Amino acid sequence: MPETPVFQRHTIYEGTPAERMSCIVGDLDNDGVPEFIIPTRNPDELVWFGRTGQGEWEPHLMDDTFPSISVGAAMVDLTGSGKLDLISGTSDRGNFIYWWECPDDPTQRWTRRVVFELPHNRIHDMILADIDGDGRQELYVWNPDEELILTVPVPDDPYVTPWPGVRKIDTGVNEQALDVADVDGDGRLELIAGTSWYRLLENGEWERHVFAEGYGGVRVGAADFDGDGRIEIALCEVALDIGQTYGRLAIFRPGADVEKPWEAKILHDRLLDAHTLQVADFDGDGRPDIYVGEMGRGDWTLPHPPQQILFLSRGDRMEQHVIDTGIGTHEAQVIELDGKVGIISKPYRWLQDTAPRPQLVDNLYLYLPE
Repeated sequence: MPETPVFQRHTIYEGTPAERMSCIVGDLDNDGVPEFIIPTRNPDELVWFGRTGQGEWEPHLMDDTFPSISVGAAMVDLTGSGKLDLISGTSDRGNFIYWWECPDDPTQRWTRRVVFELPHNRIHDMILADIDGDGRQELYVWNPDEELILTVPVPDDPYVTPWPGVRKIDTGVNEQALDVADVDGDGRLELIAGTSWYRLLENGEWERHVFAEGYGGVRVGAADFDGDGRIEIALCEVALDIGQTYGRLAIFRPGADVEKPWEAKILHDRLLDAHTLQVADFDGDGRPDIYVGEMGRGDWTLPHPPQQILFLSRGDRMEQHVIDTGIGTHEAQVIELDGKVGIISKPYRWLQDTAPRPQLVDNLYLYLPE
């Protein structure tokens, strides 16, 4: 039996009041050490954080001249410079997808360019993948207020504006969360979007299959959790998004017919606005585990203090371990530092929330195993 990791919370940044929308992790300067980017609303800023030689985390302003950025982003070397550029999109204050070019000196301001214009304000989630198998990645974007999933191939020349070839994948779907996996076992990738998965057909059309019935407002992550060689999908509900007090965490397993709704094994049914679901091997046994983080409400005391929870793969079951209580998180991300798999965590709170706002709400945290 592998050892259960014991995580320690480190406060790595004490910020001023802001709405920290999302978190993106990547080695943007190609130095072998990952950095992370935090977009904020009120004020509208993009900031990346890099670890110094003394082990501190130093912020660097990238841009503050745009409508606020929403949940969802991707980091990729678009220009061939060896450094990672950023792709993201606007919140309810705008209807654009942008990309930011990493300069020779990443601590200087980044150049922002338009990818394409959305039909409606706000994105919520995006992902890069080569699903059509042509050797280049496509960008997949959810425009939920338009109930629309879009895709566009990454062009050879990223400086062209807008990027050509934007296409609709599906309409009439007001959900969130994206992932990519070989869902049906045919050796090709499929798109997982909310409670459905999509197969790209030979004629270029997309075929939708609902795997989770009766679930909403979700975050998803796909992996072979039980080791049977087939992909399962972990899904947690954001209770706030579906007008409920609590949401569920479940693993969905396909039956004999992958195109029919999958069987759900519920792992937790009292999650308080779990805006984070991440899949990684947290205990080093070579099998995928699940991290779920509750955002919490108000002053983080009612209806219960938010928790950060690991579900570790143990044969045919998932073993629950609470790694922290009392500090909420929103869109936390996996980060690997010094050979350890941890979590970059950022709380989120509306500035207009009337509950007391302790400094803890505006800090950034790093969870690493001891």
